Amino acid sequence: MVGIVAVVLVVIAALVFFIVHAITPAQPAQTGPGASTTVTTVANGTPGGSSTASAPPSSGDGQNIPPAGESTITIHLLTPIANNVWTIGQANPIAWDNAADITGEIDLVDANTKQFIGVILAETGPKQTSYTWNAEQVYLGRYSANEVAVEPGVYSISIHFDGNGLGDLVSGPITITK
Repeated sequence: MVGIVAVVLVVIAALVFFIVHAITPAQPAQTGPGASTTVTTVANGTPGGSSTASAPPSSGDGQNIPPAGESTITIHLLTPIANNVWTIGQANPIAWDNAADITGEIDLVDANTKQFIGVILAETGPKQTSYTWNAEQVYLGRYSANEVAVEPGVYSISIHFDGNGLGDLVSGPITITK
């Protein structure tokens, strides 16, 4: 009897694993001026390629086609897009179109030098697909309690995922103003 229960539990665990990892590709990325980064990974965690506005994904280039029997996670950054103007103190949306099934963080980066400015959100949830930020302050590190005020300027938003072979999502340059 105990053996049958153990076999049933193993079968259920295997089914749950395959269902959780059977994620289909999301909607195609925005193309043209202002389009943002896309990241793709196959189910085994190996990168499937990334695309930017200069190289939008297409079915002919094979970058979003996983090996037979494997699913992919494809994530497109929806907002901000290049040339957005955000006002300090207002609700500024950061959104992507598909859950990564892994935690991550959202950072503010200098758009010109690509230098890290600070952490907007220390940890995204595995199913999270958006965050609203007031653009007032950033943390000095992922788990730092120290904050600094955001100065008006030109920045990019970077979303870094903690695994699954996903690369970073990076927005085009945005302006943060008072």
